[in-house]
Amino acid sequence: MECPEVHRMYNNGFTTIEKVQDYIQLILKEYQSGKLRTFAIAEKNTNKLIGSITLDVVEVFARAEISYWINKNYRNKGYATESIKSIIKYCFDVLSLNRIQALTSNPASERVLEKSGMLYEGTLRQYFRMGSICWDVKMYAIIKEDFSSAK
Repeated sequence: MECPEVHRMYNNGFTTIEKVQDYIQLILKEYQSGKLRTFAIAEKNTNKLIGSITLDVVEVFARAEISYWINKNYRNKGYATESIKSIIKYCFDVLSLNRIQALTSNPASERVLEKSGMLYEGTLRQYFRMGSICWDVKMYAIIKEDFSSAK
């Protein structure tokens, strides 16, 4: 099932099953090499895959950018907020990062990021482009100091 909102932000080119399979193989290779970058989001009771969260770490700057998607049948049930809170905790407590950030052009995602403890930092004008269409995104972030003081 295609979801244009997800495709617009990810721009992953998943237009055929082969491209999806290639992406899965890439994730498996990353995992086998010890690089944990893409995590599954599963429904608790059934363990059914309902989304994913990707973590792009820039070690030299002690920061990471997260991106995520949730199957539209599972939205507005707290899965995204719970997943983001967990990945933020992992980034600060396990990876010893200082900053976690996320970009969005989706009001629902803005609310999720805010509920996860992230703060709006500003709008990046025409930051993304697909074909001839450019659009703005909002930057949200949390730093370790704010996370630690909120505990």
